[in-house]
Order: sequence, then structure tokens, then C-alpha cells
Amino acid sequence: MTAPTFWQLPVAAMAFAVGALLQVGVIRGYAGFGASTVWVGCLCLVLPPSAVVPSTLLLEVASSAALAPRVWPDAHRPSLRWLLAGTLAGLPAGIWAPDALPVHATRLAVGLVVGVSALALAVTRRTRPLGGPARTGGAGVLFGLLNGACGVGGPPVVLMYLASPLPIGVSRASLVVFFLAADLLTVGAAGAGGLLGWAVLAQTALFLPIALTGVALGGWAYRRAAGDVRQIVLGILAVVSLGLVAQAVVA
Repeated sequence: MTAPTFWQLPVAAMAFAVGALLQVGVIRGYAGFGASTVWVGCLCLVLPPSAVVPSTLLLEVASSAALAPRVWPDAHRPSLRWLLAGTLAGLPAGIWAPDALPVHATRLAVGLVVGVSALALAVTRRTRPLGGPARTGGAGVLFGLLNGACGVGGPPVVLMYLASPLPIGVSRASLVVFFLAADLLTVGAAGAGGLLGWAVLAQTALFLPIALTGVALGGWAYRRAAGDVRQIVLGILAVVSLGLVAQAVVA
């Protein structure tokens, strides 16, 4: 049976999804990270993960592509190589996982990942070196597993950069470039696995201009403020996590 998509939602749920796409796009454009976790968390409140994850992956690719040309010169290339190698190692198992798990279990897993991400973000301090190939590659493996399974692979990589003493501009640039490359790999694997059906592609075609409008607004705001939005992202992650866990437990 085909999972329901945006077109089968009631009007109120449609309005919620559109609002979430726009507002989270602003966060993505400003911070350079955080969109996939919050997009998946919000959209999974009204749609099953099997309909949300493929669309989120495509939105992430488009969002990163819109930001990458400006930030490419500032990216930290040595860490990116090991991260992408780890991603390639973790992706196959991640892509397989959604078919092996029921919807409620996947939704609960997403909620817990989001909650742990919020907690880790709250206590992260920018004093820990990036580390060598083992640590960086390990973060890439975790990204591949989580991104393939539920579209929320970002937390391990985001936390790795935010805990390092790298300037915030370098961390932001590295995250944008990494997410573009890694999500392209994930989309390719998802397509090969038959997860990009026509209903999902049509849903994504509607989501795309809404999300990119938010990304453009967030990028404009960043160029003028260049601040740290971790506390904003933290608050949203905490609310989304509680909503997903409650929905999975009650349903």
C-alpha cells in the first residue's frame, strides 16, 4: 500500500506543513544546518516517515546547492573527505532500515534522535578538536545510517563541528558543502532503492519553492547579522522531539 502524501492531508495539516517548510528553510539559510532534522520532525507529525524522508532529502540537496557557491572557499576540506568516506560506508544499512521498521517505531526513533540532538546541542562547547580520520569517519558512518533510515543524519556532523574551535563561518561552510555532497549520495541510493515514487516527487515539487524561499530569507539575514542561532534551533528541536515521541507512544 502506498503511503499517503501531502495531497491526502486535511487543510489544517497542509497549512501546518507549509508553515514548517518556510520557517525551517529560514533556519537552514541562516545557520547552514538543522533543516533536515526539524523538517523531518515537523512533517512526521502529519505524514508517515516513508513519505517525509525522500522529500526531505531532495529539499536538503536544493537548499545546500543554493548556499554552496557562496561558502565553498571557506569549507574545511580535510574533514570533508573523511566524512564522505564514512557516509558511503553507512548508507546501505540506513537505506534498508525503513522497510524493516513499522511506522510508529520509525517515528519514535526520529523523535529520540531529535531529542538527543537538542540535548547535545545545549551542552556543546567549542573547545574540542575535530580529531583524526577515525573520529571524523565515524561521524560520517553515523550520518549515513541515520540519513538513510530517517533523514536526520545531521546531528553527529553538526555537533562535531560545533564542538570544535573552528570559526563559525568555517563550520557553517563545511556543513553546507558536506550536506550537499552527502545528500546527493543518499538521494542516489534512495532512488536505486525505489523510494522516490511519483507521489513523493510531486509532493517535493510543491515543497521546493516554499523551502527555498525560506532559505533565501535566512541567507539574507545571516549576511547581515552573522550570529549564532543554536538556541533557536535547540528550542525547536525540543518541541518537535516531544511531539513525535508523544505521538508514537499514544498512537
